[in-house]
Amino acid sequence: MAVRVGQKAARRFVVDHSSMRGFQTISADASRVHCDESYARSRGYDGVIVYGGIMLAQLSHVLGMQLPGPNGTSISWSIKYHRPLYVGEPAELLLEVTHVSAATGIVESRFCIMAGEKKVASGTTQSLVPHAEIEA
Repeated sequence: MAVRVGQKAARRFVVDHSSMRGFQTISADASRVHCDESYARSRGYDGVIVYGGIMLAQLSHVLGMQLPGPNGTSISWSIKYHRPLYVGEPAELLLEVTHVSAATGIVESRFCIMAGEKKVASGTTQSLVPHAEIEA
């Protein structure tokens, strides 16, 4: 199926403590707001904050497996974090294609990560897609 403006993809996810420990191991990031609940609460948070990198992994899944899909190659991501996502809090990543260029093979999208009515993060992406897979 060709990629076209207006196409949408979504991914629901919940980050658990096991995922947090795994990310801490591979990133070597032991920042206390991500690992120490007492510390995070002392800083005004409701618990430990999910690593932004774990949320980006969800974006990677959507881009690589759904839209534009396994034949695309990411060339740019931009993300802004608005509010914290907490361990065990259900979230959903929503992505929409905003521009396609048949001439260059570039697909631009915008995305947001929501936890209920709370906007956790938002941003934009660019991917390079084979020309044959773009609908102008």
